Amino acid sequence: MNALLIHPPCEREIYQRFLGLTAPPTGLAYVAAALEGGNKVKIIDMPAEKKDITKVKKEIETFKPDILGVYCATYRVAHANQVINATKEVDANIRTIMGGPHASLLAEDVLKENPNLDAVVCGEGDMTVPELANAWDSGELAKVKGIVFRENGRIVRNPPRPLIDDLDSIPYPARHLLPMDKYRLFETFKIATMVSSRGCPYGCHYCSVSAIYGRKWRARSAKNVVDEMEHLCDNYDLDLIMFFDDNFDLDRKRTESICDEIMERGLEIPWGYESSILSTDRSHLKKLREAGCRILSYGIETTSQKSITTMKKDISTQEMKEVMDNSKELGMLRIANVILGLPGETREDVIESIKLMKELEPEYPLFFLPTPYPGTKFHDTAEKMGMIKELDWSKYTTANPIIETQEISLEEVRELNAKAYKDFYLRPSAIKNNLRMLSKFIKSGVIKPRHMPGLAYHQMKTWVWLMRM
Repeated sequence: MNALLIHPPCEREIYQRFLGLTAPPTGLAYVAAALEGGNKVKIIDMPAEKKDITKVKKEIETFKPDILGVYCATYRVAHANQVINATKEVDANIRTIMGGPHASLLAEDVLKENPNLDAVVCGEGDMTVPELANAWDSGELAKVKGIVFRENGRIVRNPPRPLIDDLDSIPYPARHLLPMDKYRLFETFKIATMVSSRGCPYGCHYCSVSAIYGRKWRARSAKNVVDEMEHLCDNYDLDLIMFFDDNFDLDRKRTESICDEIMERGLEIPWGYESSILSTDRSHLKKLREAGCRILSYGIETTSQKSITTMKKDISTQEMKEVMDNSKELGMLRIANVILGLPGETREDVIESIKLMKELEPEYPLFFLPTPYPGTKFHDTAEKMGMIKELDWSKYTTANPIIETQEISLEEVRELNAKAYKDFYLRPSAIKNNLRMLSKFIKSGVIKPRHMPGLAYHQMKTWVWLMRM
């Protein structure tokens, strides 16, 4: 069997614009690894390989897949459907599958909207996609858990598939099928991404993770995680490994065990992750730093005191400052993810958030706009209250205003978002702070002479874009 998996493009995201990030589709690579035994598998990463639908269509004609799967996040819907339609134009007998967060949460809708789509895989696809591929041959689709499919003109939803508990048992992503030389951070550092845990116990109203997987967190063992890090270092010419977990550091003991394992093996590769836990414990941060952690992306979410209270966040602005100061002193590059214009926030609240971000002084704050992804509680509430004003899914990148509240209009939130970026990044103190971090990274060997032209180009491009906002 020939299986083709495709990662479609989308409108430029915040991470691409400010962090120069091109990340691999690790989820598709996990599915590819599960399919590989006895099958011929291929992945096309359209944005990384800069391939348009015409080139992809030719590759479909050449590869002749029996099944074709497409990843579908909300802001990739149009391009995902374009791939599905092109597939059927090449050969109507190719079985088409869609997976990813949008398809998982709106399976019946995406099947109704595109008659060329044959099935949707909901949630984790590691076990489901191989089973589905085999079931099409045997005609036993009804036995495959975790899918929604067409049968005799009607749409059928099978029972959900239980989550995979033993993540150590899953094979590494099939990175040999990806253009690993294309993936970058700051358009310069060659990166690989890893996922050391799955799920989230928090159930935030605006997040799709718990809506898809429930509020259960599952983690790989420290040994298994570092085994994969070592595998990456042995097989790829990398500058950095980034963990894309939703909650990498939920279990502090496991996080520190990973650090111990890295140091015991003498593994020297810079790495980073997004921290959902804003730990003020300096000793914990110090251990991370000693194990090679150089980038921390903090999920701060809000710095408005009103929203901190409303969202019942168990951290004060003073604690945020302490976390930022500690990681700065240890020479870590800090990314801060903040949402501006949450329901209930006024213009003054947003300006307060921008002001506090200047005081926290991370190297790279990213200002997101509230985005009600379909299937989340936030979407249901926003829809009932008539707040959703943008219905074009391609705009749901968190960079475009989608909702309008009683307190802030669409144009106001657009203007405030531009103000946040300009006010922060174009300040002399912000430029000085980034030069300080640049100096530390050069001295520690993270930044090498070969990185300098790319970093300079990325920075200049960012400043030009900011001045044009």
